[in-house]
Amino acid sequence: MPPQGGFSDFEGHLNAMRPDAPTPKKVMIVRTLMIIGGTCGLGLALMLLLSVSVPEDAMREALAEQERAIAEQQGVEVDIDVDVMRSLTINMLAITGVYGALSLFLASRIRNRTVGVFWGVVLFQGLAAAVLAFALVSGDFLMLVPLGFTVTMIAFMLSKEGRAHYGLF
Repeated sequence: MPPQGGFSDFEGHLNAMRPDAPTPKKVMIVRTLMIIGGTCGLGLALMLLLSVSVPEDAMREALAEQERAIAEQQGVEVDIDVDVMRSLTINMLAITGVYGALSLFLASRIRNRTVGVFWGVVLFQGLAAAVLAFALVSGDFLMLVPLGFTVTMIAFMLSKEGRAHYGLF
């Protein structure tokens, strides 16, 4: 028989706020996803770093070959300069590297039961969701998958268990 009265959830919140209370599963899922995302971000940044270190002549050759292949397959003329490609690669390196580092940093701190960690994770994931939503609206439909994970992480952090774990009602 279910408990009577309107305060059954209140006791659960108080139990979640005990100092020895275990981390809720939803918060641990967020932590795990942030570790995976941060590791992937840093790995991609390292691969982009390798591509920036390619000599200019080799990059020019590779770009010319790709331009020819695109022109043959799609009938579109593409003119990409080595400097433009390097600047795009450096920008992607910075974005993925900063995302990976911040994600791993916040994931390592998520067990600290402070309001700063809670809002840091929520705001970081909110910013990531905004960037992914912009990419989705711009036509990159592959961003739907990471956007789904990001929205799920925000929802898990804002759940009753997540808020109670950090002392927020």
